[in-house]
Order: sequence, then structure tokens, then C-alpha cells
Amino acid sequence: MTDDPDPSRDLLDPSDLIGLAAAGWRLGQDRCAGCGGYHRIWGTLRAAGVVGGPGADEAVLAPLLAALLKPADRVFLAGSADPGLLDLVARAAGQIPLTVSVADLCATPLAVIAQLRRQAATSVSTRRLDLADLEDVGQWDLILSHSMLPFVPPTQRLEILVRLRRALAPEGRLVLAARTSANLTATEAALHDQAWTARARKRIADAGVPLPGPAEAFDADLATFAARRQGQLGGFETAEMIARLLEQAGFEVLQSLKSQETTRLLLGGGTHSRQSYVLVARDPSFA
Repeated sequence: MTDDPDPSRDLLDPSDLIGLAAAGWRLGQDRCAGCGGYHRIWGTLRAAGVVGGPGADEAVLAPLLAALLKPADRVFLAGSADPGLLDLVARAAGQIPLTVSVADLCATPLAVIAQLRRQAATSVSTRRLDLADLEDVGQWDLILSHSMLPFVPPTQRLEILVRLRRALAPEGRLVLAARTSANLTATEAALHDQAWTARARKRIADAGVPLPGPAEAFDADLATFAARRQGQLGGFETAEMIARLLEQAGFEVLQSLKSQETTRLLLGGGTHSRQSYVLVARDPSFA
């Protein structure tokens, strides 16, 4: 485990989004070293509906995971902004016993996960890990990745997917959720950060979600978040582009499922949205 639960604090309820947001802010003060405060404010944005996280794809992911998971499966979560992905897996599994390892490059979400109240059937460990350094071989029955690819430099995406394929057990499956979007025009790019930040502030206020810390510090992280978000748009314009990358990494794509379209962002009189897809793949060398 990256962090042991603090015995002086009550364990966190994974459904208490406000509590998770407060924990992310508190724990992220000395842990968000390379993410620019992304994980400090993620919980607040999720609680206010500014970002959807795995919950935005739950209608597709939950029944898919319920069908794939088997007793004693070993599950690897390749990147996790907060406990949402782990909670989705645990609820989809129900009483099926699982061993789950959660990996992320930032220590903050791992520290929040360490403070969670556990489901009895699920054994959880965390790993602070750059996926480009993943060396597991044949270890995981299911690897789940949600919105990880945009955070990876384009030059490393293929390498990381190859490493994930090698980490699968012979009958293992990769479940990859990713969003498509068009590239921003120059005009849209110039307007993006201010428009997204204004919308985020309004949604937080409308939802009545309290800021987890001083407004000035939160707004600084929010501005960094907006700039980072802009850099993640346009990486994949179609689901076929995602599937081709998986195939280049040696996967066989078994399913490509259309999920939810994100709320449209108004930019210079036009709108910009993202469409989510969930792909299921395997290593065909084991077929």
C-alpha cells in the first residue's frame, strides 16, 4: 500500500463525494508533485458534476464488468484519479472475491483510496507507478483503464499498451475507456480555458459543493486543470483511431461500445463535445 489508513480518522465512504473531495484536497497538499494540483481538485469537480469520471460510463461499464469478472480474478486499474473506478469495480463484482491493484503516477488518489472503507470481498493494494515502467507479465485477469491515454505523451502510448498486453494473463481482457473529440481550432483554443473555468465555477456554485480550501488556491489549480484539459483534446477523433492503436500494440479488439457524450462546451459561437467509448481487447497469441 502507498499509504496506511490514518487510525485517527473515520474511513471514507466511496459514495460520499464531498468527503472524498475534502480528503483529496487535504492529502494532495504534499503529494500532488507532478500533476499541477489535478488530483487535489478532481474530487470537488466530480462532486459538482464538472467531470464525470468512470461514473459517466457506468451504464456501459457496470454490466460489462459484471459479465467479465470471475471469483478470485486479479484486477489491475491502470490509472485512477480518485476511488471512483475502484468503487465501480467493487459494485459490479458484488460478492465476487477479487484482488485489485490500483496504480497511478500521483500519490494523492492512492492515499485517498487507502482511507476507504473496504468491501469484504475485495482485497485492495496500491502502487505508485509510471505505466511506462510496468513490468508485470501474465499477471492480471482483467486490466481496466479509464481516460488514461490522454495523460500519456503520444510517443509513449503504444509502449504502455504493449506493456499492458504483456501484463494480461492468458485468458485476460483489457477494458479501455477513452473519449474522442475533434481538434480545437485556433479560435476555440484561445477561448477554451476561460470558457471551461467559468462553466466549472458555475456548476460548483449551482451544485452547492463547498470549496475544499481557500478560493485563491483552488482557482489556481482550476486554471492549471483547464490548460491541461485543452492539451488532451483532439488526440483521438474517432473510435477507430483508438482501436487501431490497440491493434498496433498487438491486441485483438473484441468489442467497441459507444458510451456517453459529454456536455457541450460553448466556444466562440460553436460547441465542442467529447464522445466516450469502451473497448474490450485481448492478446490473440493466447487464443
